[in-house]
Amino acid sequence: MSLFSHDAEGSRNSPFPLTRWTLVRRAQKGGEAEAAQALEEICRQYWYPIYAYSRRHGFGPEDAEDMTQVFFQNLVTHESLNAVREENGRLRCFMLAMLKRVISKQLRHDGAAKRGGSKKATLSLEDLDAEQRYECEPADSRTPDAFFDHVWATGVLAAATAQLRGEYQLADNSEVFDQLAEFLPLGENATPYPEVADRLGIAEGKLRLQIHRMRKRYGKLIEGEITQTVSSPDEAKAELEHLMNVIGRS
Repeated sequence: MSLFSHDAEGSRNSPFPLTRWTLVRRAQKGGEAEAAQALEEICRQYWYPIYAYSRRHGFGPEDAEDMTQVFFQNLVTHESLNAVREENGRLRCFMLAMLKRVISKQLRHDGAAKRGGSKKATLSLEDLDAEQRYECEPADSRTPDAFFDHVWATGVLAAATAQLRGEYQLADNSEVFDQLAEFLPLGENATPYPEVADRLGIAEGKLRLQIHRMRKRYGKLIEGEITQTVSSPDEAKAELEHLMNVIGRS
């Protein structure tokens, strides 16, 4: 069973905005202000997955932070990356492959660049409490690759949930969202429908319809998150299937 209602016809007809690929390009080739803004946005979206992978790979908190800094600096300065094209496929795979190259190079040249030595200024991301988040992760035996995918998938779902909550707030239905959120695919789904219907003052049949519509909209928002990181409908379908597999293993 899928995580959410999936409208295949709608997926075929949906546009494929290259929003996050575009951010990478702007960070690489835009003007100074534009590049800085793009890099900041990329960091906010991918900082924790990169950091978590580095920690799971065996780096301590400070070294993992350094590795993450190096990763994003390489993202916009490495010559081979300046030629990257959106058609290269899935941004998730691109980021992970690049991170592995950065870590491999760092391990080969361990000690060549000391902390506090001659390197570019660090990124201003003090508000990103990566280590605190990492400490809350389960101490399981997942490989760095599997853990990266887990963090990535969790981030996709969190972004979709935040958008869904925002839509309910704009419609002045925050209370409805708060009551129905537990019925999203990864929610607890513990409260009996009659009890929730009574809280909202609606019939149980109407409640079921609202939950169905909410789940369908949630699925569309997840698809929207995915389409920003791929370059074709086939890749979107494959990436969505990969996300569902990852969540299923979590």
